[in-house]
Order: sequence, then structure tokens, then C-alpha cells
Amino acid sequence: HYSVKEIISPELIKLNNDLLVRLIGVKEKKEANGKAIEFLQLKTKGQKVFLKYDETKHDENNHLLVYLYLKNKTFLNAHLIKNGLANVDLTYNYKNKNRFINYFKEAQL
Repeated sequence: HYSVKEIISPELIKLNNDLLVRLIGVKEKKEANGKAIEFLQLKTKGQKVFLKYDETKHDENNHLLVYLYLKNKTFLNAHLIKNGLANVDLTYNYKNKNRFINYFKEAQL
């Protein structure tokens, strides 16, 4: 388990071991960035997090691609999208893509 050192953007998070990770399926939503960062700060403050991976391990900038979970199994990637705080990244394929698209559609209703 890790702790979150810094939330750089809704997509990029720095862990306590200085590893920079990118959240799979999460695409920055400019107008909601402040709220998304605040949401992540509130959720991860004082919490331990763990990572899960998909078939693609790194993005084009060599950031580790992860699904980020709180220790209690709260799925942060999904929550950002469900709460309308982020868009769905459609630029590549990953396991939860269709699920995220559905969450995004539901958030728009």
C-alpha cells in the first residue's frame, strides 16, 4: 500500500515513493479540474491506496498506468467519472472502458 504525496491533476498522482502514476481511463475535464483535485485530496488524505494494472503498463510519457483504489476498495478512477469530475479517455483500449463510458453517460443525465 502507498499513500498519496501530491495530486498533480485528475489524471496524474504522485505517490509517497515519488512514483508518478496516471489513472487509467480518466481524462481531465478542464471546467471540473479544481473539484476533481479537491475530491481526490479529500478521499486520499491520510488513506492508504493500492494499484491495479491493465494490459498497457505505461503511457507515451512512461507514466505507470493504474487503477487507483483506497484500502477499503473504493475505485477512484470510476468515482471521478461517476461524479462528472472527469471525462473518459477514449484514446486506447483498457478493461473498464465500456463501464466507464456508461458511468459517464449516467453522470450526464
